[in-house]
Amino acid sequence: MRFFRFCALFLICLLPNSMLLFGEEIEPVLIPNARSAALGGIHAGLGDDFYTIFSNPASFVGIKEQFSAGELSLSMYGPVFEIIDLARNAMDSGNNLDLSGITGSAGFAAGFDMAGPVSLGWVGRGLGLGLFNRTKVKAVMSGMTLRPLALEDILLVAGYSFRFIDKKAHVLDGGFLGKGFYRGSVELKASVFDAMSILDDPMGNEFKTYLGLGVDLGLRYTFADNFTVTLVCYDTYSPTLVTVYDSLKAFLDKEAPSSSGNYATVYRRLNAGIKYRISSEFLNRYISNFLILADYRDMLDLFAPVPRNPILNIGLGVELLVLDVLSLRAGITDALPAAGFGIDFNIARFDCAIHGKELGLDPGIQPVYAIDLALLFRY
Repeated sequence: MRFFRFCALFLICLLPNSMLLFGEEIEPVLIPNARSAALGGIHAGLGDDFYTIFSNPASFVGIKEQFSAGELSLSMYGPVFEIIDLARNAMDSGNNLDLSGITGSAGFAAGFDMAGPVSLGWVGRGLGLGLFNRTKVKAVMSGMTLRPLALEDILLVAGYSFRFIDKKAHVLDGGFLGKGFYRGSVELKASVFDAMSILDDPMGNEFKTYLGLGVDLGLRYTFADNFTVTLVCYDTYSPTLVTVYDSLKAFLDKEAPSSSGNYATVYRRLNAGIKYRISSEFLNRYISNFLILADYRDMLDLFAPVPRNPILNIGLGVELLVLDVLSLRAGITDALPAAGFGIDFNIARFDCAIHGKELGLDPGIQPVYAIDLALLFRY
């Protein structure tokens, strides 16, 4: 009976946000993860480390206990090195920073996403708890105007999972994750021919704050410990209060907001995934874990007025753990390749990934490549 009640909550996923609360849709609070990036994005069926807080709350009941003391995860995409060279040359010569030379036919796009150092939490015994911070900056070109958006997130989560069925080789788990977050964001603008003018008056631009609550729901079926099927709805319902200030300076000086009482919702995503663990007597001598992963992400986007090409939502990944120390990873996401590795030093883990991102609605419209680096303190 409890299982059917839990499944009924998934019906909320079929309701458009406008039926629940009017307002704009904002991007979710998502912590970058180099392991997932190398495996072709987040896989709902993975659920074997602390990052399961963001992949599937149904995994809390079966996961090995793990404590997170902190992390520093960094993701960068776009012509990052070219921008650094241009900025250095502009500073040396005293000229303006001109980005027009590296803008392609699809425009310009670059981003910087960093998680940490705050990454405190614990998973295990059916529970998942965490406190995180995240800093993100992204820039896109509109006409010949560069529009960077900078935001800072603070996220607090707490979830629980439970076992519905445990009969011989068949295990069915369900779980939920409650979350609360606070976001501050400021949008800047400058000419592509003088990008450094962004810094002329950053405190004088409009500043927005977002205070939100939300919930993730997950289901996880496992057969014989090797085959797993999952279904997860992220931000099933996440209403957010939006407050607008005339400037960042006005916010810091505690002046009255120019607009308050507006509402938004976090963009809802419904993902399905499978995981298969290959195991044999020969492989187990050298390979501690061999995983094959496949997901279809954001199924609700299929019903959007202007959906992405469905092939962009497919994620594939393979991971080999050699001698419990070295992880080798490869994957496909956004119809672009991904690869990386991880090394476990006991006191910390280092992960690295190189992967593609498609910013357009179809393959090949606006592809960019990203590099992810992470230093994780998990015990």
